[in-house]
Amino acid sequence: VLIQGTTLSIVAKWLNVALPEKAKKITEIDKLILELPKSSLQEFEVLPNFHAVNKRIVDLNFPKSAFIVMIKRNGEYIRPGGSTELEAKDILMVLADSQDDFTKVNDCIYSSNNK
Repeated sequence: VLIQGTTLSIVAKWLNVALPEKAKKITEIDKLILELPKSSLQEFEVLPNFHAVNKRIVDLNFPKSAFIVMIKRNGEYIRPGGSTELEAKDILMVLADSQDDFTKVNDCIYSSNNK
C-alpha cells in the first residue's frame, strides 16, 4: 500500500490521466483551509510558585485565540475545561495563532504569587 500510494501520481502522469495543477478546481473547503491562521503548539510548565497554581482556567484571562488543548498531570493526560484547576507541575499544551498569544499565555500562567 505504501508503494502504491506514493507512486500513484507518477503513474497517473505517465498514463496522461493526471489533472494539471491549473485545471484543478479549488473547493470551498480548500479556500477555508488556505484562509485559516496557521496555529502553533507550545508546552508550558506550571511551577509551584506561579500565579496559576490552584486557579481555574476561566479565571486566568487567557487570550481568546489561545486554547489549552491538553494538560499532562502525573503522567496522565487531561482534557481541560474552564473550571479545571491547574496544579503545580502541570504541563499545558497550548494552541495559539501567534507568538504574541503565547507571550500573553506566559503572563497569565507564570506571574509570580509575589506580584
